[in-house]
Amino acid sequence: MQIDVEIKDKKVQRLFTRLQRNVKDLRPAFRAIGEIVRSSVIRNFQEGGRPEKWEPTRIRSIYQAYTRKKTKSGANRKAYTIRGRLTKAFDRYSSGRKTLIDTARLQNSITARAETNRVVVGTDLVYARIHQLGGMAGRNRKVKIPARPYLLVQDEDWAPIGQCLRGFLMKGAQE
Repeated sequence: MQIDVEIKDKKVQRLFTRLQRNVKDLRPAFRAIGEIVRSSVIRNFQEGGRPEKWEPTRIRSIYQAYTRKKTKSGANRKAYTIRGRLTKAFDRYSSGRKTLIDTARLQNSITARAETNRVVVGTDLVYARIHQLGGMAGRNRKVKIPARPYLLVQDEDWAPIGQCLRGFLMKGAQE
């Protein structure tokens, strides 16, 4: 999945124009910008959504994920005791969970790739789109997945991106 960002800010567009005029290969700048954005996306996961928190995972989903895993003897794990109380193991499992981070596969799949005229930040996981945009999933599309946009450039990211571009532009102007 990939999100295209169109820059409409005139100052930033002029900066890009000068940068392209003064520097032949923009990949080093785009590589640095990609890492700024990638780090920000990872922070989105760690904080459970930014600037707005994501809708938390429903307890039923947590229960199903827990009970699908096997014990050392090969049996499915139990979330309830014989008396109908939650097990201490399930309490520990459910209390430490963060939304969109079960195995951290999605978070760890985020990559940044610098090209000659842009940087692409995203993932190649098939299920990434449904988590970003939300929608119906599962068998017969019966499960509603809320949108949890994780591929976002935060307002706080623009200052370091601008500094990176200015530094690269000045380096290119001096060469």
